[in-house]
Amino acid sequence: MEINNVNVCNVCLANSKDAPGTVFIKATKDGEAVDVCTGCIPHIIHGSGDVVKSNEIVKEETNL
Repeated sequence: MEINNVNVCNVCLANSKDAPGTVFIKATKDGEAVDVCTGCIPHIIHGSGDVVKSNEIVKEETNL
């Protein structure tokens, strides 16, 4: 998701402020737009979408 122009991974909470070279992919889970860093893509492909946190949870768990 994006908070104050900073992308945050909805899986691992990596963000573009602390890791400026990180690539984020836009996706949708349960009708909600989410961002996933490329490092977390294999967890989704080989696991399940259950690892993707909602935007509400990401907001609660980040200090942005």
